[in-house]
Amino acid sequence: MKSSVYLISTILFLIVVVFLNVGMAAPRCETEGNIRPDGDCKYGTVLDWCRNVVCAKGPGETCGDEWWERGQCTPGTYCACGRCHGCSANLECHFC
Repeated sequence: MKSSVYLISTILFLIVVVFLNVGMAAPRCETEGNIRPDGDCKYGTVLDWCRNVVCAKGPGETCGDEWWERGQCTPGTYCACGRCHGCSANLECHFC
């Protein structure tokens, strides 16, 4: 009986530690859902981690990271190895 209580409490403790670690790793949002980029965005706009509208990255531009700190690719392209690959709507292309 004593060992099962110890096992259950240990498992619960580990679950709490894992969830706290994941929550602390996420970037903090200063503003949420209301920032618009200045000027025109050549490749359109996307939503960032904080749900702010930001300019999308185009073919060959840097992208990615765990929380998309380096940007998200425009529709029609995808992020691989830290760069946007594929073709944008204006037919600019970049491949490995």
